[in-house]
Amino acid sequence: MKLQLIGLILGIVILREIRAREAITSAPDVGQIIKDLDGLQIDGATFERGAPCRVDVQKDLPRPDQAQPLYLRPGTDLYWLPNADGHLEIPRGASIELHCSSQSFAPLNGESLDAELRSLRVKCVQDNTFEWQGAKIKLRDLVCSHSIPYTVERLDRRCADGDVTSSPSTSFLYRVGYDTGDGRFVATMELCHDPNHLRTHYARHRLTPASVHFQKNVKRLKFSAAGHFAGFDMARIYSHKSQEKLMAPLGLIDVKSGLFLARGHLAAKADLIYASQQRSSFNYVNVAPQWQSFNGGQWAVLEDHTRRYVASSGISASVYTGTYGEMKLAGSKSLHLTTDANNNGVLAVPQLFYRVLIDDGHPTRGIALLGVNNPHATLAQIHESYIICDPVEEQVEWLGWMHKSNAKGNLKKGYLYACSVADLARAVGELPRPLLQVDELLG
Repeated sequence: MKLQLIGLILGIVILREIRAREAITSAPDVGQIIKDLDGLQIDGATFERGAPCRVDVQKDLPRPDQAQPLYLRPGTDLYWLPNADGHLEIPRGASIELHCSSQSFAPLNGESLDAELRSLRVKCVQDNTFEWQGAKIKLRDLVCSHSIPYTVERLDRRCADGDVTSSPSTSFLYRVGYDTGDGRFVATMELCHDPNHLRTHYARHRLTPASVHFQKNVKRLKFSAAGHFAGFDMARIYSHKSQEKLMAPLGLIDVKSGLFLARGHLAAKADLIYASQQRSSFNYVNVAPQWQSFNGGQWAVLEDHTRRYVASSGISASVYTGTYGEMKLAGSKSLHLTTDANNNGVLAVPQLFYRVLIDDGHPTRGIALLGVNNPHATLAQIHESYIICDPVEEQVEWLGWMHKSNAKGNLKKGYLYACSVADLARAVGELPRPLLQVDELLG
């Protein structure tokens, strides 16, 4: 009987998928089928009647200054992400996995938990109440004893879709995230990085409508080399003292007015929802030298508008945020923040930053947004040397803010423009080659 019921309800689900755009009247016995399925277990999952649990990621999880666990779909390497309203939604009777990696859980209600316990699954009861080992708990009650350390791991794959043996490029793919110790790796972003030149070409992550609900007040960590950049003191290189020594003779730096080079996030902290995701962004592989007046100016505006566009349009978007070219000094010499053992310039200051959005539901549709990373460039210089693809912002309705921002004329805060993704990919060889097929504009 149960197998017949399962077959019937699956048939109805398939019919709904095929006719998703049509209004469908429920079969007379669907209500009875759902009643019969109440409590039925299929592959370990329990179907129960009633509203799902809803957990507000701002209010119902541990405070951002506490060591939050990873919130995972059980047995997978995937975060359980909130919905467009910023709520974790777990079906009645279903479980969510909480993982503390190499750390154990802190005491619960004054009682210490098993020191070997790294992961546990709690079952939705109702509202924001869950059950674990017969006790009713809230997700905010479950905290790791210490912050979970993230990993930046180099893969045996080169960028632009090449493998280690076939590509002459010195740029490798890296993954950032959390090694659970049981064969799973919970990734927060992917990076294309050239360790020889200390340059990250792009970071790849995803934006969803929930991204605007990123957890607030997550403490900014100290940036970490995460086991990379051997022989280079990255904190010293980015320090104001080091920059002043390098650029004061050139008249390029004025720390008080924001004319200095910041560690500009590629995958932005505010693009990432959970505290654990945000903290993993504070690694030197995920940054590039970005003028602070631009970082806190037009680039911050661009990041905010892309998050809000994804939320308002209801799409999920793959995001590539990267760098192009090298900022030129007088005489066409490039600006680098340091040199290698052979006295060759490394850690170049990029000429441009870009952000590519691709609609996951329509992968040939996207947009490339670019910003000039040179507060000293004139408008004439920008039009002559910084426009690397045909501008299309006037063709895209939701980019109306971009024209207004540029019209204010404060070039120290940056100059922005937009192109088709395919056009940018033709200019930026490090981007994956399938992006050459993304020729429809997102908007």
